[in-house]
Amino acid sequence: MLDMIIDCALDALKDGALSIPILFAAYYLMELLERSKRLDESVLHAYSAKAGPAIGGLLGVVPQCGISGAAATLFSTGAITVGTMLAVFFATSDEMLPIMLSSIRETGGLGLGRILGIVAAKAGCGIVLGYLADFLFGRFFARKDIHSFCEREHCECEEEEGSALHSALIHTLKIAGMLIVVTFLLNLILANVEPEKLSGTILAQPVLGAMLLALLGLIPNCSVSVILTRAFLSGIIGLGGLFAGLLSNAGIGMLVLFRSNRNMRENFAVVGISYVFSALSGILIGLLL
Repeated sequence: MLDMIIDCALDALKDGALSIPILFAAYYLMELLERSKRLDESVLHAYSAKAGPAIGGLLGVVPQCGISGAAATLFSTGAITVGTMLAVFFATSDEMLPIMLSSIRETGGLGLGRILGIVAAKAGCGIVLGYLADFLFGRFFARKDIHSFCEREHCECEEEEGSALHSALIHTLKIAGMLIVVTFLLNLILANVEPEKLSGTILAQPVLGAMLLALLGLIPNCSVSVILTRAFLSGIIGLGGLFAGLLSNAGIGMLVLFRSNRNMRENFAVVGISYVFSALSGILIGLLL
């Protein structure tokens, strides 16, 4: 029991530490935008509406959970659209790629070509679904600004000239501390969930299985991607189930969103959109492939 608690704590500290550089970069950009006279979040938002989901889908495939957290932060400050943030969320795969690459050495493991195909398909889903989210729902999300965000966070950005690095660091440490605590608690809950225990369940069914796996994917924890990927490699769930679960699993993105965006109606709308799009995509892939 003690060993499990220590392992969960170390994993939480590792995930938190790995997310710090990406989150710091996002908050530093936010601070620079707050001080800029020529460039602000509205300019970035305009570009994001055009190319954001494409860039977000490509960035999301990088096996670094901090990217989804950075996307949530930039959305909360008005720098990117909801579709751009969701494109990152959908494309994010956390531990999927490392685990699949390690399976190449194993008997019956996936080939490199198929792994790259899955990664590319996931990025493609992120891009398409991101643009679709902007088209269908973008007008329902209120425009945000960095000044209001800074007021909520009490970072006093405008009162401390030259303190962009300091303010960005404070923001980052606040978020990282919250992530470490929540990740540790979720690690404890998921520690006893093994892929083999999913064998023979309804999760292998293309429709109901995809709906349940998309629900599982909403748990904001990197361990979920581990469970789903290992279940797929073991043949317990199919490709549709894998996509349903991993598309909805945004890593720490959802945690950061609920922490940084105070509009709970919007946050739950993002969760709902993520779930529906992920489940439908998983069902479609499961029925066609």
